[in-house]
Amino acid sequence: MKNNYFIGFVLVVVSGLIWSLGAPMIRFLEDAENYRLHFLLYRGITIFLVVIAYVYIREGRDFLNSLKRIDVWSLFGGLVLALTMFSYIYALTTTSVAVTLLMLALSPVLSAFLGYLILGEGLSRVTLVNMIIVAVGVIVMVWNADKSGTLIGATYGFFMALGFAIYTITLRHNPEIPKLLTPALAGFFGLILSLILILLMGESFEMPQINVGLSFMHGLVVSAGLILFGLGAKYLPSGELVLLTLFEVIAGIFWAWLPIIGINEVPDTNTIIGGAFIFTAIVIQGLSTRKKNIIPMP
Repeated sequence: MKNNYFIGFVLVVVSGLIWSLGAPMIRFLEDAENYRLHFLLYRGITIFLVVIAYVYIREGRDFLNSLKRIDVWSLFGGLVLALTMFSYIYALTTTSVAVTLLMLALSPVLSAFLGYLILGEGLSRVTLVNMIIVAVGVIVMVWNADKSGTLIGATYGFFMALGFAIYTITLRHNPEIPKLLTPALAGFFGLILSLILILLMGESFEMPQINVGLSFMHGLVVSAGLILFGLGAKYLPSGELVLLTLFEVIAGIFWAWLPIIGINEVPDTNTIIGGAFIFTAIVIQGLSTRKKNIIPMP
């Protein structure tokens, strides 16, 4: 059991490290604001193909049976996750990496609250206090920052966190559904939605070569993280997972700041103070959940 715990810990930490490379990667897109949909299209194709290929290899002859187990909640979860991925890209191309990732860190607290509303799960006093702490942190982060785009970016970030929390609820609603089918559906819905919007706007499918390469690379980063996280999550209590989600946030902000990479994003004072509130809430939430020793679904 201890060996399984260690394996799970390593897999989840590595998945967070891989995911943390995604946000700084967006900073190298050429004219990113004009190629968001194109990026999402090619990235969606990559996520769908990689994840569905992994599920096929893992399930073997049971692959078709697994597909038959997809229900309305799986489809809804895939659609919500696709929209969450849209919010992620729009947030990153509007505000800083730090604000985007700190907003993403809200998802565990939002997930606990939605679990209470939708699934009837208990809502502890700790979660209620953490929601207040998080609200204070977000207010501090966006205070007097509307002209810099921080407010708009934080709004995208909030919907991103909310979407990820809803996606988590859809997974917990039916534990019998293979968990990686929903991300595969998200990749599929994402590419379809991007395709429709590009056609409606009358734009071509061309974009700078560097953007094409980055979209495929980002898709691989997301897919690899999802697969490793799915493999490791079944060995860890849910509280551990809440705490380990911070690793992606910390590492992503660090990569964006690290001068040698060339992005050189230094969080402003409001972001640092607000982020401290959010970090505090997530750590408290993780420690509180950890005591319950709830084993997450495979």
